[in-house]
Amino acid sequence: MNIIHLEDEPWDSGIAHYALTLAVEQARQGHRVEFWGLSGSSVLKDAESRGLKTRGWAAIGAWLSIMTLRRDMAAFGAEVVNAHTGASHVLALAVAPAKAAVIRTRGDARMPKAGFLARLAASRTTTLIAANTELQARLEESFPRSRVRLVCPGVPGPEAVAPMPSAPCVGMIARFDPVKGHDTLLDAAEILKPEVSGLQVLCAGDGADLGRLRGRLQPLGLEGTVRLPGRVEDKWTFLASCRIGVVASTGSEAVSRAALEWMAAGRPLVASRVGGLADLVEHDVTGLLVPPNDADALAEAVRSLFDDPARAEKMGAAARARWTNHFSLEPFYRSTQDVYAEAIDSLSR
Repeated sequence: MNIIHLEDEPWDSGIAHYALTLAVEQARQGHRVEFWGLSGSSVLKDAESRGLKTRGWAAIGAWLSIMTLRRDMAAFGAEVVNAHTGASHVLALAVAPAKAAVIRTRGDARMPKAGFLARLAASRTTTLIAANTELQARLEESFPRSRVRLVCPGVPGPEAVAPMPSAPCVGMIARFDPVKGHDTLLDAAEILKPEVSGLQVLCAGDGADLGRLRGRLQPLGLEGTVRLPGRVEDKWTFLASCRIGVVASTGSEAVSRAALEWMAAGRPLVASRVGGLADLVEHDVTGLLVPPNDADALAEAVRSLFDDPARAEKMGAAARARWTNHFSLEPFYRSTQDVYAEAIDSLSR
């Protein structure tokens, strides 16, 4: 297939990672793939570094060069134009060849709204893809005449699972932003510290909230217990150093890269019941789901896995198996290609 992905965010995000991971795998499988977005954005630079052919436009210049974009898309012979944001969806409808399938993937934290313009765009879109079941249900409710399909994200993973360390180490890998729930994890660590000998909490990542959170450690008595190593170069080594993974987000997580990476690493995951996390974590099988913003529930879940190492080992193995069967690159790629093929076939009828 000849496939063009449109992703016009200026920053790395779950949506961008979903689109890039898919595009790279499609190219590896032999499809002709281009990745279009904002010139100079980190997303487009990442696409280039992964060997994808890219096409960029200025932040305010997409509509000024619409005829050029339309001509370039036609020259490429696009069969599928997959838009990953609202703005790129509108652009796709304006520039896609008449015979191309226009796909809109929804991995947004915000739920879709069925206003007049949204209904009009949906009516002209071949297929709507939802990245989690919550979004799928909302899309089906909002646009009952549209074709809606579920394609959960996938991520690459290590070839083998590293042995689980014996030390009671909890890990979190996320940007430092209030929505990621670092405050809840720190409060849970304060509860756990007197109960778990040798407790270590590692929070990897960077972001604007890092300084404020670092300032909370001394008042909470967590210096020496919580470490903030910044952005790690080798995420798989970091994940392997922990017994338990945590995604403590207070919202968002429509697409949770971190949750899937903990699963791929073979670690049990304690996660907030928000966004698409309930689609990923099978409660009491591959991990534990807790209410967001609930430090007591988070602490209790972590404690229960430290208290029962065999249970933690079993959950980690089940998490790895679930990732392999449902959220590795192969099922992600195959599910998407099935949607694309169905969309192309619908246009020929």
